Amino acid sequence: MNLVKFRYQIAVSLFCSIFFLAGFGLASDMGTFVEKTCTKCHSAKRICLNLGVKSGPAWKSTVEKMVAKGAQVAPEKIEGVALYLAGANPDSSVLCR
Repeated sequence: MNLVKFRYQIAVSLFCSIFFLAGFGLASDMGTFVEKTCTKCHSAKRICLNLGVKSGPAWKSTVEKMVAKGAQVAPEKIEGVALYLAGANPDSSVLCR
């Protein structure tokens, strides 16, 4: 009985690990997207100065304003971009290398 429980725990752990690691890939992809999109009009330094300062809702408002001014961000990506920027650390962000 303990062997079955152990195998189940291993299977669940592996399953969760796959999604955890996939999340790193998505964050990296979002960082690249943000870098390519936002630096069309702004320097990376300008964006990096606000990382760790603005909240998620503040970034969402900023992204929505930039979209209204012509930034090419699909409506379904706005939330993801805002979450990425709100959680990005200026010391480790793709933008601030």
